[in-house]
Amino acid sequence: MEPIVPRKIRSESTTSIKPPEATAVQTGSSTVLADDPTGRISIDFHSAEFNCVDDLTDSSGNVQSFEPLGDVITADMRHQMERRQSQVVVYPCTHDPTPAKKTERETPEADAIDGPPPLNVVSEGRTLIIDTDARRAGECSTRLGAQGLECTVVLTNAGPEKDPVPGQSFWGPLRADTLSVSGAFGGFAATATVNGNQKPLADWLSEKDLSFDLVLDLQPEPSYAGELLPMGYYAPGQDLLGLDGALAEMPEMRGRFVKPQFTAFLDARCIHGLSRKRDCRRCLEICPFGAIQSADRKITVNPYLCQGCGACALACPTGAIRLLQPSRDDLLESIRQAIQSGWEDRDQPPAVIMSDTETAGEADDRHIHFKMEQIGHVGLELLLAALAFGARRISVACGPQNPAAIRRAVEWQVQMADAVLQGLGMPAGIVGFAGDVNGCAEGPTAPYRPALPAARDALSLASDGRTGVRLAVQRLYDQCGAKQPRLEMPEGFPFGSLAVEPAACTLCMACAVACPSGALSAGRDTPRLSFVESRCHQCGLCEDACPEDAIRLLPRILCDHAAVDAPAVLREAEPFRCVVCGVPFATQAMIDRMQDKLAGHWMYAAERQLRRLRMCRTCRTRDALTSQDVNAWNR
Repeated sequence: MEPIVPRKIRSESTTSIKPPEATAVQTGSSTVLADDPTGRISIDFHSAEFNCVDDLTDSSGNVQSFEPLGDVITADMRHQMERRQSQVVVYPCTHDPTPAKKTERETPEADAIDGPPPLNVVSEGRTLIIDTDARRAGECSTRLGAQGLECTVVLTNAGPEKDPVPGQSFWGPLRADTLSVSGAFGGFAATATVNGNQKPLADWLSEKDLSFDLVLDLQPEPSYAGELLPMGYYAPGQDLLGLDGALAEMPEMRGRFVKPQFTAFLDARCIHGLSRKRDCRRCLEICPFGAIQSADRKITVNPYLCQGCGACALACPTGAIRLLQPSRDDLLESIRQAIQSGWEDRDQPPAVIMSDTETAGEADDRHIHFKMEQIGHVGLELLLAALAFGARRISVACGPQNPAAIRRAVEWQVQMADAVLQGLGMPAGIVGFAGDVNGCAEGPTAPYRPALPAARDALSLASDGRTGVRLAVQRLYDQCGAKQPRLEMPEGFPFGSLAVEPAACTLCMACAVACPSGALSAGRDTPRLSFVESRCHQCGLCEDACPEDAIRLLPRILCDHAAVDAPAVLREAEPFRCVVCGVPFATQAMIDRMQDKLAGHWMYAAERQLRRLRMCRTCRTRDALTSQDVNAWNR
């Protein structure tokens, strides 16, 4: 994958402003903090000299607090804001908190994106050179050192230690058996194994907190720990032209850079760590840069490591990770405009090839080649939207340069789109998957002629990707004239309903407690289990939590928008009333289940003990405290 180059700005000197320390002022018998960290000033005058009223004040008594200032920001409040900002956790990359100036390449649309602000990454030119050829490594370090880069050389599987290494612009060289590099541009770290002993490269070089801004890896196989190489990591291998290009570009990678944050993480939607049986790890397993980690069963995303491949957003079934750059609105509008321009030159709806290779840049007589920055940006919504916008067929070309996990994820999106179309009665293969552009074979055409949509229509204005999928399905449903109210989907499809077995369900509401999206809810005064289909992600947590195994997932898509958002009652029963006071507290099925489970237990051998199960909590406690069997146990 080609690295995403950040926007570079001119380096400029900055002066950090340190908040003043709190100053204690002695006032009579009390001490007043001139810079109170609470944001309020509390003064209490107890000495005799202040216990009088004069013409300099129109109030008496102790001053406890000031009146609220509204929107006014005082110097003290500004200092507190600066202190809180200085306590923000910084990831292990050089981070300059000074806001960077915008360049001409930054568009107004980038400012309109609703997401976290860009990151500032400082590169001082510290370079790690990894090679098996001592002479070549020395020549590269000499050339880069002459242009101001500070180089460190590590030789892996090199020749005898007496081999001469020309050049004096680097430390070392260190000879290592193997080397493992992690991190990102501005903050690479390395671990070296020497004579079977593994420890950080900084320890081998006797340098404290040694990190690198750039890496030049000349080995046949790169030492980077991830599947894809991040920005700032150059691995030309045996390609001489690639090596010349890297040596020419690396000196330009010094300065302060603006790195966008490509994704937004919504912790409230994440289901990782919520189940011990079915722990969702899709984003963890698919990220090729190691930017996503799990700590204390919580997902954390390191924005400095993220390179915007979009694989995590593609794999997340709940929409907890959203792609910000490019935004879904930009992708939808780009494909709509491409299809619209393709209609102008043809007498029939165009076929579209989506690919992340350079060969997919221009259209021919038969196809529109839609170039993607990353193939991981191709999701179910984009595929269905392209058909709804007027394409007659879609082919997705995912080349071998992409990791296997991303290829499988993209292929699954294609399979889901094909299942939707077959559910609408269309032939299989309208949406296809291929290993490269040349493998995109001709397939069937959608059996209808769609009308061109208007710019920025309802599909483009959908609030999120799940809503966009439903709107696209609804449009295709209307265009092809299908009549079925629902489309049955394969297992794993992230839309659907639930089936509850009435004979087994006791309405214990364990499923409603486990549901992370609020699709399942309990009735307030009546034993009732309600369900809203538009909120269900088919995560299976309700199925895992059900103690009676009464729930089954039904992957599908409803074609009626009124029904998909309307609460449906899955199970309802009459409440069971306490046999003593008559207060409703459970269901008849729950009482019967408890009696069946406890039948034959020595603690419920007597009739009075079994009758206690049919009492509410208050009556049960009162009866237990006055019964002879409980008093006998206590003795």
